[in-house]
Amino acid sequence: MHIYLYGPGAESLAGALADLEADRWVPVSVDDDFFERAFGLMEPGAADTPILMAESARTMGHIARLRKGGCRNPILVLRQDRNPEAAVAMLDAGADDDLVAPLRPGELRARINAITRRAHGHAASSVQIGDVTAYFDGRDPDVAGHPMRLSQRELAIFQQIALASPRIVSKSVIYDAVYGMAEAQPFDKVIDVYICRIRKKIEEMSPAADPHIQTVRGRGYKLAPEQAEIARAAS
Repeated sequence: MHIYLYGPGAESLAGALADLEADRWVPVSVDDDFFERAFGLMEPGAADTPILMAESARTMGHIARLRKGGCRNPILVLRQDRNPEAAVAMLDAGADDDLVAPLRPGELRARINAITRRAHGHAASSVQIGDVTAYFDGRDPDVAGHPMRLSQRELAIFQQIALASPRIVSKSVIYDAVYGMAEAQPFDKVIDVYICRIRKKIEEMSPAADPHIQTVRGRGYKLAPEQAEIARAAS
């Protein structure tokens, strides 16, 4: 999964980014133009991509503009010195968290995960969906109690579906959350290819040979046990 990174003094974010990259997050640097024009080009439902902002003279204005425009993405501000008054102003402007560097290992990742899962209605750091246990802390999922190894892209895509479960998430939302505004954009069918790979891995490990990921034609995908769907249709 990627994270938008903004900061004229981006070197202040280096330590935090190293921690995220170790957990397979991909930073995408953005400039002032992103907040003034480019963000509006994103898929409206792509609200999971975090935005990490180093404190600057323009940071608060950018946050206020995003929130006024309906942006629901997690926004975290990282500052070099403790300043309670400035932190309160950032939070009032719409930031989800205001942190002081340096951060302890794992702290930034844990805060982003907590904000994201609560936004989707998940209080715990994991959720059980049929044979699948999905984790929201960067770990690979379990299937029937056994870990299922996923690649970086597969995990990012799986987590988007797991966060939305049992709701449907569109392919365009998944695409934007995983690739966003990265310079090298893959071909349009790449999400379908990864979904097929993930479904096959789950199916091979599931005692009921259930792929769990359902394709809803014309709308997207959802994570739900096949048997549960059959029972719901029969009732």
